[in-house]
Amino acid sequence: MLEDYRRAHKRASKEFQADVAAGRYPYPPALDDILKGEGYQGEIPLGLAEIDLTLIAGTRTRGRQNSFSSGFMPLQEPSTEFASKWSDLIDSQRAEGIHEPIVVYEYLQRFYVQEGNKRVSVLRYLGQPTVLAKITRVVPMPSDSKAYRVYQEFMRFYRVAPVFGIVLAEEGDYARLAAFAGRDLDNSWPDDAVRDLRSAFDAFAAAFRARHGETLGMSAGSAFLIYLKVFGYDEAVHALPAEVDARVARIWDEFVVSRDGGKVAYLEDPSGKRTNIIPEIKSLAKETMGSRPFFAAFIYESSPEVDGWTALHEKGRMKLVEEVGPTVMSQAYFDCNNDAAFDAAVADATRRRADLIVTVSPTQMRSCLRAAVAHPELPIINCSVSLSHSAVRTFAGRLYEAKFLLGALAASMAKNHRVGYVAENPVYGTVAEINAFAIGARMIDPYVTVYLKWFSAKDYDWKRELAESDVRVVSARDYLDPSDPDEPWGLYEIMDDGTCRHLAEPIWKWGRYYALIVRSIRNDSWKKEGATRRGEALNYWWGMSAGVLDVRLSDEVPYGQRVLVEGIRQSMLTRRINPFAGELVSQGGTLVHTGPDRLSSEEIVRMRWLNENIVGRLPEQRELSQEGLEQVEVSGVIPLDPTKLPHKGTLS
Repeated sequence: MLEDYRRAHKRASKEFQADVAAGRYPYPPALDDILKGEGYQGEIPLGLAEIDLTLIAGTRTRGRQNSFSSGFMPLQEPSTEFASKWSDLIDSQRAEGIHEPIVVYEYLQRFYVQEGNKRVSVLRYLGQPTVLAKITRVVPMPSDSKAYRVYQEFMRFYRVAPVFGIVLAEEGDYARLAAFAGRDLDNSWPDDAVRDLRSAFDAFAAAFRARHGETLGMSAGSAFLIYLKVFGYDEAVHALPAEVDARVARIWDEFVVSRDGGKVAYLEDPSGKRTNIIPEIKSLAKETMGSRPFFAAFIYESSPEVDGWTALHEKGRMKLVEEVGPTVMSQAYFDCNNDAAFDAAVADATRRRADLIVTVSPTQMRSCLRAAVAHPELPIINCSVSLSHSAVRTFAGRLYEAKFLLGALAASMAKNHRVGYVAENPVYGTVAEINAFAIGARMIDPYVTVYLKWFSAKDYDWKRELAESDVRVVSARDYLDPSDPDEPWGLYEIMDDGTCRHLAEPIWKWGRYYALIVRSIRNDSWKKEGATRRGEALNYWWGMSAGVLDVRLSDEVPYGQRVLVEGIRQSMLTRRINPFAGELVSQGGTLVHTGPDRLSSEEIVRMRWLNENIVGRLPEQRELSQEGLEQVEVSGVIPLDPTKLPHKGTLS
């Protein structure tokens, strides 16, 4: 119908004017023009396939290029022969459909039309999602660009699972997608597995685009990975379209937060910056004696009898109840290390009308997300840093502050300018702790060397290696291991007879931390922070200034060192000293930072460089234990191949 053409022409005119006003090219780009500057290796026929119309980017040659707007709407006047043919084509589509495939060239996952421009225009006007196409791949020239590396991974994916349309943005994303499906990028997928993936993605993409997901600046493919993380692959494959649509609506804020790599707001001080919380909470307790007590549920992966980290948080839970009094009740759920146990704990907590769920390991994040989606009214927090999610807020201590003090103490106690540091896992925040320790040590001793080792590395003896380097002062695990109470921990000194003398350790005041969180929920600061920071993941990243973190010195530490540590501590509290302000130099002599301002929170948390006085490196995937891999997969600073993980990447 000519009336359809007039409407399409009107849309084309608007697109054209908007592009011109914005300084953009107003026609579909021609692949030939692109290849003039880039070059290509050759062409590979791929045969017939349904392709997503949103991935058609332009034309193969200039030809009739100026007959269309950038969105393939028709620009020629309604009185032209072009308009008549376009109108006949839309009538044919409505009557019997367009069955003849178009001819396209695929380049870097975008399609350029050789034959069928008007068919593309008509189908886009009608809102059709796909079109049958005869495809030829144009193989790009090798380069070191991120786009080329991602495309190389896509070609590996396409060889084993020939599905177009799942456009992913980051290196490792296609391997991650394969891992979600229990597959890899090396072995061909069965036909039914390919059909399942295509069907699940198509259903998701339809729901995502129906809500104009393209306005978020993220591809449907990248959003699909978030969807799989929350609901799992099996649920995605078997869900009906209506269920998919409802799920997409429920996790929409996750897409918003995750765009552009995910923006995290690091809240470094409690709301209002009050320092004396206990009297305020006790005052609040008097006002609420007649109301239902606040109920906090603590869901742990392990138990305090075998895991020191759980023991610290359990001590904080008991301290919370002790300090706040009868207006707060809590319940601990131990050994919730699988979906069934976690879900049972959540079910019991919600039955008891929980006001807060606390989890203490990054590896619980996927379970937290599922619970948060099912119970959007229930605040859920996870002890981790820099995980970008909307439904679950994260909390952690700025442990690098305590490590800075311990580094200074270590250097003052070492007689040979050598100290050791044994880190847990290369996850967000850990590298900053290592560097703060090394910077604190160098501030006291400009000749000190820090020997870095890893608990999570398998098949090597770090104690022997430190002994061979004549290291006598060591910073090891930050808390007592209940399963091995005789193992040295914290900062300790190895004496001449081989015994160890405990010197100091960081201390977390989790009871105070939880009291602050409870207050924020009760006085509506929690809701206000969420409302004012829409589109950001919220991380409570409090430290010594909030009174939730400190260091404890043993009686074995000499008086002079005590004075030294306290002096540095006070300077940190008054912001006169910060380990990540001033000149920072990494291994190899590279100047990382200069000037009086501190690095940003994001730069500190995601730090991957090591200070120049450190001997050691970050471990590689093949060197990590299974427990280490599970932690790094969720929040690691080193790259992993998801298809080579023991549990197929379902937590990533």
